[in-house]
Amino acid sequence: MSIHGCVSIYNTLCRNGPGCHFLAMGRCWFRHLNEVDDKMVELFELLARLPERIDRLQGIISKHQKEKEKQRRLILNKPVHQELKCTHESITNDVTYLLSNVSQLPPELHLAILHHFDLETVLGLDLPYNLLHKVLQLPRGEKLGSWLGRQLLEQDLGILYVPGENTMFLANYHQEDGDGDGHSLKVSDLSPGLTPGAYKVRILQNGFDLVRVGCDFLSTQCGPVKCFHTAKTEHWASSFMCRGFSLQTETRTDLAPGIWEPKHSCHLPLGQGQGDRLRGSVDELKAPVFVISLQEEWWTRQWSHRRGRNYSVDSVAQGQEVNDGASEEELLGLGVVTNMQGEVVAYTISGGPVFAAYDPAEEPHSDEGWYNFSVSRYLYTGQIEQAGLIITGSQND
Repeated sequence: MSIHGCVSIYNTLCRNGPGCHFLAMGRCWFRHLNEVDDKMVELFELLARLPERIDRLQGIISKHQKEKEKQRRLILNKPVHQELKCTHESITNDVTYLLSNVSQLPPELHLAILHHFDLETVLGLDLPYNLLHKVLQLPRGEKLGSWLGRQLLEQDLGILYVPGENTMFLANYHQEDGDGDGHSLKVSDLSPGLTPGAYKVRILQNGFDLVRVGCDFLSTQCGPVKCFHTAKTEHWASSFMCRGFSLQTETRTDLAPGIWEPKHSCHLPLGQGQGDRLRGSVDELKAPVFVISLQEEWWTRQWSHRRGRNYSVDSVAQGQEVNDGASEEELLGLGVVTNMQGEVVAYTISGGPVFAAYDPAEEPHSDEGWYNFSVSRYLYTGQIEQAGLIITGSQND
């Protein structure tokens, strides 16, 4: 019976109740309740209260979601490492002692010891592929890159794992809400890609420093040869040679934010993104953005973008003035793109103003990288394998 039928029954009930004289005579014109009618009336009353209950439930859910989002934003605002420890300090703990002596132990003890190290420490050892597979105790048939991608995403360590086949893109312009169709990014590729391995990210003012786990950031006062702990960190560009770094810098004026006329560009479609491109969301994927693509054409399939924690943020970036009402956690940050199977298909650095970059080996200039743009890759002096890549950001006085 329909709800309208229930209403009709409810409105035509006999007021005399079960003891109705006319009902006993079989001549009552009004309806009298039986067991079925009782249940229908209860159902009607329940349906009548349902909208109120739904509104109350939605309010509770909305409040819970807002609280969770607030907590997540507070977590994102705190990097994994508030202060970076020097990798060349004297032995201060058992882990460092074991690391320095594990090579002297019998081979059968290597795995037993390495099993007890945390994931970042293991990745920083630069172990051979087969040994790393055993140390991490991967299931048979599991691919190292896929497994590491999921583990790093789950543990939210601010670390990314980059396989051999990777491509880098940069969209270095400010995309206002409503610009264009809102479903694509104009990007320029940065070739070649990164050397395979695990990387950590240090956020700079309008830039970032990307280095292999186990190595020193170029943008600090530490290095493979020497450290200058008493010097200001923001003056790192004046000491990198003494610290044991060498640079390979490519001038890309066409990518400067004050110009942004890429010599070679393409459009990266965003139409397959699922639910994370809400305006104003910390997870929104829009320009400016730096993208490390791990799979070809992942954007042609359904994907999701989520902001993760930063490994480190330098003091200048932490104190950077936030414009346009943006909160601190909406400045530059590491993000992860996953497909519908949960595989990591790309990493991003986005969320802040446009990227600036100068040549650290050149004399300071007035435009601070806004019209002269450089991409610098760095190595430990005397080595041939790339240690990191830096988009320097604005120059600091």
